[in-house]
Amino acid sequence: MTAREIVVPVLLEKVYQLIQDKLELAHQPLVTHLAKHMFSNISQDDLVQRNESDLYGAIISLWHHISEKKAEDISVRVFNPTVSRQGWQSTHTIVEIVVPDSPFLVDSVKMALNRLDLSSHLMLHGPTQLDRTKDGAIVDVNNGKGAFQSLFHVEVDRLSSKEEMTHLKNELIEI
Repeated sequence: MTAREIVVPVLLEKVYQLIQDKLELAHQPLVTHLAKHMFSNISQDDLVQRNESDLYGAIISLWHHISEKKAEDISVRVFNPTVSRQGWQSTHTIVEIVVPDSPFLVDSVKMALNRLDLSSHLMLHGPTQLDRTKDGAIVDVNNGKGAFQSLFHVEVDRLSSKEEMTHLKNELIEI
């Protein structure tokens, strides 16, 4: 067994444990299911140099994003997370995209980042089926019911100005 094959499962278990320790009981299984889904679409090599608190922060941020939006909404957030505002931090700028699922979104996101000469340091993504109540609360993830949405958490080169972040957001809204 390689170090990667040992480290990544332990790392992910720590993320799932943070979800259990920090979230209210009703959200724990939903967020854990979302985390397992998002981490299943990424190479173990991309996770080896990560720590559990940053991965936990990424999933929680994405959870809050999808919880605040309707299934038909197109939403892009570009921000530099800080412990004081988001409860976690990153050396990269974070891009979260929540859109109704459609073909070629990953390629479109990558092309937009290339046009702006930005490197992706981590990309969690995947079409995700979210079952919601009539008032929009998420009640299940990938259970065979609900609308498919494409979810993205992308870490790009750090942007320091509001103008750069707004430009990136506008570019991604157009895809």
